[in-house]
Amino acid sequence: MPETIWVSSVMSDYKIGNRQGIREKFYGEDWAPPTFKLGVKPQHVLEAHLRHNSGDTLERTDFPEAMYVFAETNWKRVGDLFCAGPFYAVKGRLADVLKDFDLGKGGLIEFPIYAADKATRLPGPFYLLNFGAVKDSFVPSETRSKLFSRRTVERDGYELWATYDPEDGDVALTTAAFEGADLWHERKLQRGLFMSGRLHDAIQAAKVKVKFRFARVRIVGGTSR
Repeated sequence: MPETIWVSSVMSDYKIGNRQGIREKFYGEDWAPPTFKLGVKPQHVLEAHLRHNSGDTLERTDFPEAMYVFAETNWKRVGDLFCAGPFYAVKGRLADVLKDFDLGKGGLIEFPIYAADKATRLPGPFYLLNFGAVKDSFVPSETRSKLFSRRTVERDGYELWATYDPEDGDVALTTAAFEGADLWHERKLQRGLFMSGRLHDAIQAAKVKVKFRFARVRIVGGTSR
């Protein structure tokens, strides 16, 4: 019997990245100031962020070169999934689990986080999560949760939908979802992070302290439509 596939709504959780007590330095730019007011990112960072959230694989130079801690108390409360600028990063038990799975052509990229002096490297390791797999198995006509249209075939060439906090069985995929990477995005569904049953079970067994907000996916026959 095929394994269960899961969808996580973690990418809709805007509490991740809030007041972490760390700031970034992008390649060729100065360190961001030590403040919780993040400000507007340069256009090239915003564009990379949009591609990142769609599951596209980025170049190393699209991500922050490094980060530093300016508020230690806040940083100590940060979980194993956190934000490096507008991008996702992992550490601890979650990083250890992800290393054993197929993340597509992207994967984990180790990067430095420094103390407030921007010179003393903190013990890690810390990894940028470079998404690397996009599948096309989402079936909007069979999905039970409310869908919000982001693009249409007539206007943009392909459909793009969003749904928020689906429950078990709400989201429908075809059997094509079983092929390929263990962690992926769906081309036609925004902000849902999908994973194989093996990866889901490993995360649960490791007791990773991240609110992934999992829901079981329902598998339907035929092709996506």
